[in-house]
Amino acid sequence: MRAVFELLLRIQAASGLRFLLIGGWALQAYGYARQTVDVDCMTATQDEARVSVELNNAGFEPFDRLSAFVRYRHRVNPLMVLDLMMVDAGTFEKMWLEAQSFKVADFSLRVPSLEHLIALKLHAAKNPHRASRDLSDVIELLSMNRSKVSPESLQELCDKFGSPEAAQKLRSFL
Repeated sequence: MRAVFELLLRIQAASGLRFLLIGGWALQAYGYARQTVDVDCMTATQDEARVSVELNNAGFEPFDRLSAFVRYRHRVNPLMVLDLMMVDAGTFEKMWLEAQSFKVADFSLRVPSLEHLIALKLHAAKNPHRASRDLSDVIELLSMNRSKVSPESLQELCDKFGSPEAAQKLRSFL
């Protein structure tokens, strides 16, 4: 994964494109580590074409696409996988401004604020195939960061990005 982190920093430095580290690696910024085999990052939708060119030049090619996600795999080392989430420019800018720097594998990358990361996890948990893992991530984030997210803020996040089922599972934090 070091190579992927280094690549993201090189792309940012050379092209001015910006990325937020999300997913399993971002959890570590808030004290929770879990196994993950890929790197998840976010950028603004308007930058997708430029990011795709940069990743292609670095040996990555897309192998799966959804409306807001593209999964890339390295042509030589197929175990190197980078998942790219795209959000509108306004959402990305808000998240970027509230993001914090986090050192992972000797590289300093930006991760969403705790509340934004929880919002992303709640949104992902709407997918039945991801619900268990993503809600477990939220529970661990809240457990590791007690009192950093108020019950009122968590309820707002559940109402806006989650589901009634998610709010029910998180009721001990509400």
